[in-house]
Amino acid sequence: MSAENSLVAQTVANAPPSLAPPSFNDGASLFLFNLFLMTAAMFLGAMLVGRQLSRIWGQRRFDHPLHPVSLYRMITVLAGVGLTLRCGAEAMYLWGWAPNDPTTFARVAMAKRWIDPIAVAAGMTWMGIVMLGEPGVEHQLRKAPLPVDMWSRWPTLARAAGIIVLSFFAAGAAVILR
Repeated sequence: MSAENSLVAQTVANAPPSLAPPSFNDGASLFLFNLFLMTAAMFLGAMLVGRQLSRIWGQRRFDHPLHPVSLYRMITVLAGVGLTLRCGAEAMYLWGWAPNDPTTFARVAMAKRWIDPIAVAAGMTWMGIVMLGEPGVEHQLRKAPLPVDMWSRWPTLARAAGIIVLSFFAAGAAVILR
């Protein structure tokens, strides 16, 4: 079945024009909040995944696949992939809302339905690795000394804060200018 003849396209075409998908009940602030958070979470998740994949690649000669640091990195990659895909699919759905173009929106909705199960599979794999690796990782984390200096790492969050601010302004502009 083509996108223009799909039930989604027909439903959107027959619905009264609205600022947001019907599930938002024309609530601009709720739509803005969802658009903002899903967009920011997608970009932040992608940044985390890229960072961890870079670390995995850079340490590939030294880290054993079952070492606790390797498990930690794989856990963060899979959690990040799940978050990025799930929030990215929802952001795409919200950004793609176009009551005046139901065929394009039907394609976006179908793409979301394909991406969501992949995101859930990444999340379930993440949970499985957490369960399997938990005893060894906890054993390693209980060894002293374990210096954790989180305060010196705060400046690394500046780029993430920038992504959050930009996502908010982009979502605000999208909602206000519709």
